[in-house]
Amino acid sequence: MPKLNHIKREQRTITHMISIYCHGQGHAVSGMCADCGSILRYAEERISSCPYRGSPKPACGLCRTNCFTPEMQRRFAQIMRYAGPKMLVRHPLLTLVHVWDAVRAQKKLQPNVRL
Repeated sequence: MPKLNHIKREQRTITHMISIYCHGQGHAVSGMCADCGSILRYAEERISSCPYRGSPKPACGLCRTNCFTPEMQRRFAQIMRYAGPKMLVRHPLLTLVHVWDAVRAQKKLQPNVRL
């Protein structure tokens, strides 16, 4: 798949994760609360301007370049801890492709590392 589709797919994955988190925490009955919406816009902006866009892009948590501020890293870790296991049930194909992309990119960036 072209790299642009990879970026769009990653943005779609993070959208679903934030939505699961927002609804699960009772922030919004329908749609997304303002706080989670601002986190989503921040993530989409950072993902779309990723320096690894044209090369094998690792998952943000495995990346050597921290595009996210320490506060946002903490927030995303919290969101992913909550929504990650639920993603496998609600969006299994998207989750598996995300994991596969992360592993494949990590192997290309560090070919001698076993995952």
